[in-house]
Amino acid sequence: MVSLTTGLIENIGVSGVRPCTTLIVTISNTSLVSATVRISGYYWTGTDKKEYVLDLITVAPGEVAINNFYAKFDIFEFQFISNSDYVEISVRGKNDAGGLTVVYNTLPAQLFPIGMEGIATEESKMTIPTALNRVYILNSSNNSISVIDGISNAFMGNVIIGSGPFGVGVNPVTNRIYVANFGSNNVSVIDGNSNRVITTVTVGSNPVGLGVNPATNRIYVTNWGSNSVSVIDGLTHVVISTIMVGASPEGVNVNLATNLIYITNHGSNNVSVIDGSNNVVKTIVNLGI
Repeated sequence: MVSLTTGLIENIGVSGVRPCTTLIVTISNTSLVSATVRISGYYWTGTDKKEYVLDLITVAPGEVAINNFYAKFDIFEFQFISNSDYVEISVRGKNDAGGLTVVYNTLPAQLFPIGMEGIATEESKMTIPTALNRVYILNSSNNSISVIDGISNAFMGNVIIGSGPFGVGVNPVTNRIYVANFGSNNVSVIDGNSNRVITTVTVGSNPVGLGVNPATNRIYVTNWGSNSVSVIDGLTHVVISTIMVGASPEGVNVNLATNLIYITNHGSNNVSVIDGSNNVVKTIVNLGI
């Protein structure tokens, strides 16, 4: 799992000439299997941060992919998340004359406060309490989840799960912990009594978010790469429905009282509202941004 950022890049022009007008991102995959890289680009106007690049790129084994991005901003930043540790990313700037002018560093995203746009980094430190008062902490960098006793605050050990864990959810009734693994396209199901993985459920491409309805024992997983939500039966651990939603779905919120599931679609700036009784999108709420 690779999570990198350029940090804030100052690109203010001198006499109308900027150091960088085009950003060149080179991605090398040295692995024997394909790798997926999510590229996010942001620029600032005053104190407002705006996203203007959102790409999900698949790089074949041994392939070198070169991507060019518009960069005529005073301040901008690029973030990269990959499901493979064998991806190398370099970033350079090119001016209007076509000359390579700047080489930018790419550093671990954990060093920068990148907010919800860097869900892999932020979610990797999310803590979730369970029915036995245990806390589960995702470790995206080493494909594990750490267990802490919520009473004594003692470390109880690590559980090895899938590749690039992103989202986590708990059913306090069944004491099952569910982890969405971005890199391996599946969900690890952990028994909270023994802290062991009891099964793995294959879902869509690049799962990131996860929500649980303990009343119906249904688990909802947002698949970033396939623009869908997988619905898992918590009893049989089988995917019972795949629901198409907006572009690049991330967050999941479950209303237990109404059995409605709210999916935030990062790429289309809206929210899909799913009826949990029939697994159909009931309505779409546009956010006006």
